[in-house]
Amino acid sequence: MRDRRLLVLTLLIVVVTGFAAYNYLLGLDRRVAVVVAAAALPEFTLLEPDALRVVHLPEGGVHPRAVSSPGELQGKVLMVPVEPGQQILVTQVRDPGTLGFDNQFVAVLGPGERAMMVPVPPGQAVGGGLAPRDLVDVIFVADEARLGFAFARVLLQGLRVLDVRGDQGGALTATRHDAAAGVVVAVTPKQAERLAFALEHGTLYLMTAGGREEPEVATQGTFLETLFDPEPAPERPVDGER
Repeated sequence: MRDRRLLVLTLLIVVVTGFAAYNYLLGLDRRVAVVVAAAALPEFTLLEPDALRVVHLPEGGVHPRAVSSPGELQGKVLMVPVEPGQQILVTQVRDPGTLGFDNQFVAVLGPGERAMMVPVPPGQAVGGGLAPRDLVDVIFVADEARLGFAFARVLLQGLRVLDVRGDQGGALTATRHDAAAGVVVAVTPKQAERLAFALEHGTLYLMTAGGREEPEVATQGTFLETLFDPEPAPERPVDGER
């Protein structure tokens, strides 16, 4: 009887051990999606889709605060540097708007870029329909009293909108009731000089330039003498260029 009990106990231990080993091996094979850095990313990087990739790792190797979908990180700012393949954690990112006015643009400015406020009312800025990451062109209309003659011409093209500001200095959002005061754009120092000069000698208008970067379009400007000139017909594509 004693030998029989020992045999049953041994068999029970083998079954339990085998079941535990099976579950352990099954857990090793169970993989979950996790977002990692596609390349080395420095501090204050604005996270875009091409900076991230999704990999599938064993469940036991995924950090509890790891992010599983790139959409959760879209437009967020990385607060710490990360290495290629490193998991991105929810504790490592913040919304740009929470960084404060003094440094919120650090994350979105490229090398050699500056943030500059263009004080234009909604009627001169696509009716107030601009938002961060839009691209705009700037039209300059000269003040005849200051410059001695009147003309209008596209001054700058493809400037990136960083923010739309209210008259109280904060970001203009749907929850605020501030009047629109202007648009903050990313510019080079040379572009900033041109904008500042134009603001002191005329009026600026902003127009959207589409959702992607496009080649600059050369214009000759418009003067009183050319105001009513007919618009040139669009060039017909040469055969084979369609």
